[in-house]
Amino acid sequence: MRKVLFIAFYYNHNNEIASKRLQGVAKYLSDYNWEPIVLVPKIEGINSQKSNIRIIETDYVDMLDKFLPSKSNSQDNSKVSSNSNSSSVRGKLFSKAVSIAGEIFAFPDGMKYWYEPAFNSACQVIEDENIDAIISSSFPITAHVIAHDLKNKYNIPWIADLRDLWNLNPYINHNFIRNRFELKLERKTFSNVDVLTTTTQKAAETLKTLHPQSKIVPVYSGYDPDEFKHVETIKKDDKLTFMYAGSLYGGKRDPSILFDAVRQLIDECKVDGSKISINFYGDRDNLVELVNSYNLEDIVNINGKIPYDDVLKREKSSDVLLLISWMNPKEKMFIPGKVYEYLAFKKPVLSLGYKEGSLKDLINETNIGYHTSNLEDTKKVFYSFYKEYIETGKVSYCGNENASKYSMVETARSFASILDEELK
Repeated sequence: MRKVLFIAFYYNHNNEIASKRLQGVAKYLSDYNWEPIVLVPKIEGINSQKSNIRIIETDYVDMLDKFLPSKSNSQDNSKVSSNSNSSSVRGKLFSKAVSIAGEIFAFPDGMKYWYEPAFNSACQVIEDENIDAIISSSFPITAHVIAHDLKNKYNIPWIADLRDLWNLNPYINHNFIRNRFELKLERKTFSNVDVLTTTTQKAAETLKTLHPQSKIVPVYSGYDPDEFKHVETIKKDDKLTFMYAGSLYGGKRDPSILFDAVRQLIDECKVDGSKISINFYGDRDNLVELVNSYNLEDIVNINGKIPYDDVLKREKSSDVLLLISWMNPKEKMFIPGKVYEYLAFKKPVLSLGYKEGSLKDLINETNIGYHTSNLEDTKKVFYSFYKEYIETGKVSYCGNENASKYSMVETARSFASILDEELK
């Protein structure tokens, strides 16, 4: 079996969406004749996963821990002043100073001090284990910088996996000077890469504009079948039940179209509100005020955050699962990780978001539900779910054979195929 060194900072961070892709790839690579050895930082409070995956923990000091005062000093300083207003001002000034310093010192990221211990450990592993290839995954960018230098030293195949794009990420904004340095570093870092991978076709096309000579392959994420085998079903109300779980990102994910559609359908006497339940789990982000503005207090239930295992039980027990994304062109290249959970449960989906993009393409390809971006379409889809439920007591799942390819088994197979190709 060939061996691949997997440089994956967030591999052990179970609360991070990134860990699902990283753990899934590592878990199933051995099915395709590749043994992963995963390089991670040793971080207090985050334990290595108990599995048959070999994990190498390295020393690590976070940039903030390196330069900021210790907690005890901060607590002592907070006792010096009894003036809460002055403390608040100092806090804001401190946050601003950290932000400005971050532009200067956190280059390429706040995990930069992982480089030396990780590089040294990686060299030892490559030499001791006869490593055949490298996969690095960002964020952080430091993972790719490490891999770049390992590639230069050992000249073995290297795949750089960009879960999010680097300079072409529409959600990251730096000042002009930082942008110039970032762009230069990206080009230098990937100058010797064998393959760049992204999570969607549209992201791959975007990345090609910056790296026209590079081999770029989209490798979609998916769900781990083992994670969903034993999820229990819980009893729900005898109502048509919709569910959304996750962050609304300060209102960028806005359920207003859904609420407006439901309100209008009730007012038009097409829908009986007493037969509908819409459940939100996660942050509240002004949800109470928004629900009240549409007079949907008896229909929309705002439950706050609950453990992830409970989220899965409620998703499995709901009739329709909701996806809410930002109504912005920036969303076109992204697919939220939540949709892969929905694929695992084989539940119909109502997605609200920008009119075009990778998410809509996936939903149409798999036929797992509907993606809408305006009020009239949302009303039609909602009413169709309601009518079917009233007539049959359930809402049918119509996903096709394409849905099965969005699993971590297939994600790992794709990486293994790329590795095999590079070692021919």
